[in-house]
Amino acid sequence: MCDGHCVYQGEAKLSANYFRNLGFNLPTYSNPADSYMRFLAVSYPATEKDVRKVNFLRDKYESLISKSVDLENSSLILPTPDIAKFSKSENNSFIAEFKQLVWRNKIAIQRDPMQSKAKIG
Repeated sequence: MCDGHCVYQGEAKLSANYFRNLGFNLPTYSNPADSYMRFLAVSYPATEKDVRKVNFLRDKYESLISKSVDLENSSLILPTPDIAKFSKSENNSFIAEFKQLVWRNKIAIQRDPMQSKAKIG
């Protein structure tokens, strides 16, 4: 992400080659994530250089990566949830949930009595 725009999506081990191919210098014996933080950062108020950098990265993402991501997403088949399982029943009623909440708080008070005194006092 760079200024709210996706600039890379893929395997972490391939990211260094991607950014090197875009012309960014990644030091050989350093953590690539540190370099990404340096060159993907945008200071505010944004300068013309920052705007050009964001536009360049966004355009490269659109031209190089987004099509393969869209293709991968279109091949995913997600199961449709069974709505009947979520119908109103006694297990998920307000009273049952409230009882569960009271029971959890009771156990929390038994484990750490000072916590409840700090909340009350």
